[in-house]
Amino acid sequence: MMRRGLWGLLALTAVAGTYQPLPPAVRQLPESQLLLRPDPLRAATFLDRGIQLVHEGRLALAVEQFRRAAALDPANPNTSINIAYVLDKLGRYDEALAELDRAEQLDPRNPTLFLNRGNTLLNCQRYEEASEALQRAADLDPRNKLVYLNLATAHAKLQRWKDAAAAFAKAAELDPQNAALWFNWAGALSSAGDTAGALQKYEHAIELDPTNLGAYYNAAALCEKLGDLDGAIRHIEAARRAAPDNAQLQEILVKLKEAKRRQRPTVQGPK
Repeated sequence: MMRRGLWGLLALTAVAGTYQPLPPAVRQLPESQLLLRPDPLRAATFLDRGIQLVHEGRLALAVEQFRRAAALDPANPNTSINIAYVLDKLGRYDEALAELDRAEQLDPRNPTLFLNRGNTLLNCQRYEEASEALQRAADLDPRNKLVYLNLATAHAKLQRWKDAAAAFAKAAELDPQNAALWFNWAGALSSAGDTAGALQKYEHAIELDPTNLGAYYNAAALCEKLGDLDGAIRHIEAARRAAPDNAQLQEILVKLKEAKRRQRPTVQGPK
């Protein structure tokens, strides 16, 4: 028994002795630094896989693919922007902002970077910083409707209604057939105290989307505020034609007509 144990020990010692430790300077390096080299072509494959996974809603797996792409092509800022996009969707906002900081070091004039940073800051309720990032995006890409819509949101969160309305106006120039945009523009103008301007935008929203009951309702409310009960009745009647089974609209119409009947006719003096 002792002899077998001795031979076993000797065999183990002999095998172990065939492996020499690496010099300390090399051994301390991570393996990826020794083996990895930039490979944009392979990186593009992982990038495409990640984008496909995002479309499929498999966000955690998408992050893994994007990180592989970043390791193979670390000079590509778009990979960090994509990682940040997914991290934002996952609610990991601090990590998303860190990725965008890395992207900015590589491409400080990338408008998508600032757009996405603004969106993530909005999600963090850091509205002032969001407005600054989105304004930077607008300066770099003045033809991007989405930038102005998000910038308007940031201003609205800060109750800077005139600035919000100005951003919606820019967006409307780029997408004039977007009824929801005109509806939101009207809301900003109304909050800014521009009742007549808001009414005009609501009426245009109705022209673009005759099924938008909110636009009819708000337009009627503004008409009533301006003392134009006929206009208010006209908008509610139009809303009822769009939604004849809506009982609330019928109640509003009855109240408006009753208010109209209570109005005293203007007394005209002798000519």
